[in-house]
Amino acid sequence: MDQPSLYDDDIVSWTEQQAAALRVLARRPDLSKMLDWENVAEEIESVGRSQVQAVESLLVQTLAHLLKRRS
Repeated sequence: MDQPSLYDDDIVSWTEQQAAALRVLARRPDLSKMLDWENVAEEIESVGRSQVQAVESLLVQTLAHLLKRRS
């Protein structure tokens, strides 16, 4: 793999793109009943959201530790 993929660089954007692509596929009548497209898309998006929440949590913890150290 010569170039890093969006998956490697920005998981949140990747999950949003993949979920959008799945929703487009879900509108195709020949594919719409093969999978639970909406829930699959939602699960992929949740990966991105959980990554954001993890970073936010770590930032809050870091700030709390810095404030404790300062006082």
